[in-house]
Amino acid sequence: MCYEENMREIEKSMENLRVSGIYDVDKYACSLKHQTSQLEFFYCNLVKDQNFDETFYYLNKRPKEGQIAYFNIGRGFPKELMDGHWCYILKDLGYKAIVIPTTSIKEDSKECNEHYEMDILVRNKKRILESRIQLSEIRSVDLQRIDSRKRYRSVVTPRQEILEFVRKNLFE
Repeated sequence: MCYEENMREIEKSMENLRVSGIYDVDKYACSLKHQTSQLEFFYCNLVKDQNFDETFYYLNKRPKEGQIAYFNIGRGFPKELMDGHWCYILKDLGYKAIVIPTTSIKEDSKECNEHYEMDILVRNKKRILESRIQLSEIRSVDLQRIDSRKRYRSVVTPRQEILEFVRKNLFE
């Protein structure tokens, strides 16, 4: 299938989703545009002489393990977290990191599932906010997914408590 045919098929599927009325096609189109612009940046600006193995994205200031950074984690299936989310940096892997996405705590979801959710305290400037780690969404992500316009946040909850929660619920 050629590029034009693929684009026509995508357009048909997007229209079917739009007509269904149960999926936010505009938000999905915005995500596709963002991902495409990120690919364009990588392939049209970073890659030199098509040497992909020697092309890396460098951050001026890297987040540290135990901090929270805002990542565009992309799109998956409907029950998965998508797009931009604050993520707890569990492990720095050089050009990638193992992260645990976090969510806000809604009034109707005060109780967390002790097997894959943990409420943590995060410092946002001078305020302390609650956030919920979603262990079921753990993943490895490229650091290029960081939204560098947003400042990293410190986590008030002791790292050892978070590591114990991860160890207990992933490995026991």
